[in-house]
Amino acid sequence: MASVFKKTKDRKHPNSSWYIAYTDHDGVRRTTKGCPDKTATEALARKLESDADLRRRGIIDPKADAYRFHQSRPLAEHLADWKAFQLGKGVTRRHADEGYARVVKLVALAKAERLNDLTLARLQAALALLRGKGLALRTIHHHVRLVKNFSRWLWRDGRTREDLLAHLQPPDNPESDRRRERRALTEDELLRLIDSAEHGVVRCRLSGPDRAMLYRIAAGTGYRSEELQSLTPESFALEGAYPTITVEAGNSKRRRRDVQPIQPALAAMLAPWVAARPKGEPIFSISRWAILTGLQADLRSAGIPYTTDEGTADFHALRHTYITALAKSNAPVKIVQTLARHSTPVLTLGVYTHVGLYDQAPALDALPDLTQPAPRSEPTILAPTGTDSATFEETPH
Repeated sequence: MASVFKKTKDRKHPNSSWYIAYTDHDGVRRTTKGCPDKTATEALARKLESDADLRRRGIIDPKADAYRFHQSRPLAEHLADWKAFQLGKGVTRRHADEGYARVVKLVALAKAERLNDLTLARLQAALALLRGKGLALRTIHHHVRLVKNFSRWLWRDGRTREDLLAHLQPPDNPESDRRRERRALTEDELLRLIDSAEHGVVRCRLSGPDRAMLYRIAAGTGYRSEELQSLTPESFALEGAYPTITVEAGNSKRRRRDVQPIQPALAAMLAPWVAARPKGEPIFSISRWAILTGLQADLRSAGIPYTTDEGTADFHALRHTYITALAKSNAPVKIVQTLARHSTPVLTLGVYTHVGLYDQAPALDALPDLTQPAPRSEPTILAPTGTDSATFEETPH
């Protein structure tokens, strides 16, 4: 039964509000504010009590109230909640910020301010606008994946009746418009790049020898720029027969602790350099944009083109170089996949390896020679058995 009352401190004030205590459809006792008029507050109390009874009977769907509440909220609030959910799930701050920014950009182009504005027509039009701005198809596909992830989260969190963008389709195949195809550096180019950095000037707060070590570690582990930025002296275990460099789970793209083996020769070179670094401090405490700027300058000094017909030699190309070298080593696919830290060998061999025609030619030797004539078998002469129908001349005695 609902009751109407005034708080003790308000009883001496005639214009103070009355309050309602009632039991909701889940049996939870709740208190809500009414108004200064007692009669109006009593009418509201009866309405709350009646609605609770209808919900208990199933005549009013409680979820409908939740849907209406979420529909009334600005879309910006839902986006902020989604970003917080991503961070709580363990997504890195950089990836959460980047994903949030891209979805915000897309819904702004769609002129969506409430949940019911997230329609296929509006989002497809927004994607067309992105395409018109010159964005690559691969980047647009990333926008689509993110906004669909947001839509699924809205549905699973009980904010919408259905996945509003379940049928949203990205335009075309991104493989047909790979504007940022990375290329693997040749061994000669890699050595020239390291040498150029080794003897270069300070760039972006990194000395030449430090940049050379950065390139050696990147090409010797396949670590990404943000993973390299997380390394401290404690990340290096350089003693023993199997030296390693470790990226902790919080800094790894796949959210796992990655212990990457390296060549003993590289470990021997790194040991005195790492020993001179302050304990507990990042070894490469610069932004990824600074890393890229330094790399571009070192490429120019080494006479290595940043972009060719084969692709771009940005910093991530060092990871391509690492994985491609592993693939060319004839190591089992599973080993290459493990070292590349990929969930599937399709990604390892389909995207990250750059195997030229000269690499493929030796494999053709295993194919049969199709230019040779088929072997012919000689006719077999059988001795007569006396049971066939042929006749033979008798030999005179």
